[in-house]
Formats: sequence, C-alpha cells, structure tokens
Amino acid sequence: MSGEPHIRKVRPDDLEEVWRVHVASSNDLMVRRGRPAARPADDPVASDARAGLASDPDGYFCAVEEGRIRGMVSALVRGRVWYLSMFFVLPGDQGRGLGRALLERALAYGEARGAEVRCAWATLDPRAQARYVMAGMAPRWPIYRLDGDAAAVARLRARVGLDPRERRLPCDPGAAEKLTAEVFGHGRADDLAHWRSDGSAAVAIERGGDAHRLRLSAGERIGPAAGRDETALLQAVAAAAAQARAAGKRDGARPRRLRFLLEALVGCGFRIGELALFLASRLFGRPELYLPSGPILY
Repeated sequence: MSGEPHIRKVRPDDLEEVWRVHVASSNDLMVRRGRPAARPADDPVASDARAGLASDPDGYFCAVEEGRIRGMVSALVRGRVWYLSMFFVLPGDQGRGLGRALLERALAYGEARGAEVRCAWATLDPRAQARYVMAGMAPRWPIYRLDGDAAAVARLRARVGLDPRERRLPCDPGAAEKLTAEVFGHGRADDLAHWRSDGSAAVAIERGGDAHRLRLSAGERIGPAAGRDETALLQAVAAAAAQARAAGKRDGARPRRLRFLLEALVGCGFRIGELALFLASRLFGRPELYLPSGPILY
C-alpha cells in the first residue's frame, strides 16, 4: 500500500466507519478462535461508544490510509484511572505498526490528563496482551460473561432474597454517584448520566436511610452494579437480572474477582460464555464490589 497512515482524532461523523473496524476485527478474532462471527456487518454503533467520544474526544484516534479508516483506539480518563476502551485494526492491516502508533497516542492522552493508573479489558489475543504488558499493565483477573434463562433468574432471586427492612427507590443521581465513587475509586457522574439517558433502569436499595447498593440494567446489559458488601452486590445483580428477564431480555453479567458472585450465578444455572482478561498497572478502588457495565465504558 502506498503512503504512510495518518493518525488523527476521530470526529463524530467518523463513528460509523470506526465501528465497522471494531466489528470486522472482533469477528475475525472469533473466527480465528474457531467460533462463528458474533456481529452482523451492519451492527449499529453502540451508544456507549458514542458516549466515550463525547466524554473523551481527545482520547479517540483513528489511522487513515488512502482515505479509509484502518484502525482505531479510544481511551477514557476517570479521575486518576486511564482505561483502554476500544482498540482495533482491520484484519488485513494488522502487523504493519498501526496498532503501535494508535496505542502510543492513546497512552499519551492519559499522561497529558495526569492519569496514574492504566487498565484494559483484553481479549485472549496474545498480540494485544503483549502490547498492554509492555505499556506497564499486568494481568489481574479473568472476566467471564454469563447468560441465564428465566429459570436461572428465578433461582437466583430465590437464593438471594430481599431484606424486608430494605426498600427500593428510584436512584437519586447523587446517591448513585456517591456509591459508585466509593467502590470504583473515582466519580463517574457523566457515565451514570449516559446510562440513565440510554434507558437504563437505575434503582438504589436503601438500608437504614442510606443507599446500600445500586444496579442498572438496559437491553442485554446488566451493570454497572455496586454494593457496600458482597451480599448487597449479589442482591443488586439479582434484581437487575429479574428486571431484564421480565422485559424479555437476555441476561448477561461479567463478574471478575468476584468468586462469591460467580459461584452463585453458575450454581443457579447461568452459563459461562466468552472469557476476557483485566489488566492494570496497579489495583484501584474496591474491584471485589463492582460489576462493570461492559468493555467500552467499564
């Protein structure tokens, strides 16, 4: 191919083409692992990807060559944490240095913002993991996707129960932000506002006048969820799963470093799906009490 790739910031009108890179690269990885491609070529842009561009426009980059976007990366900064949101290169353009150039720009964005911690939700692609290790991130724990049918959700609800002293309330944004900051380690007001505007049902469960746990659910996603203790988090996940199932939606959860939650879900009939890996330069917050929303916004 002629000409050097040009690395530039992603513009809002680039998102459709950027998302096509994500879909093509993700499907190629699935096929190389012996699994069918998971997404149709015309899969619509995820609202979380749009939210990431809105919150961190200076952390969204693409590699353009001969007028075509051939790779992309997006990085988010939340407090002192830099998170690699998306990082994809078209299958036919991998191995040519595009990924390295893109990641360098994303890392520089975090440095400019004063981030002290780097982290990523990684696939099992050894090439990608090698890049993250060289950027100072170490493997911390696996991430599982779990899916459950109505029977599994019913068993989970029966197992968990709800303390009669507690009451469910529409989640006040301030209470959600406070609880998320306690568990995640930093405030995420913009992300929470996005999830609410995206149709997520946010509910706080109060105990003794204080919001003890929070859960959000929308579409096929359950999360983020947070709790001040293990029981609170498990009840939050059960409530979100029940709401998604009542609306005829598929239940998905991604517990990591949460042995108690993983055991409860599998024991109730949830099925383990795809496996990923969380890497970080060092630990932050209380990860054992936080269930992420998914790989794009975490």
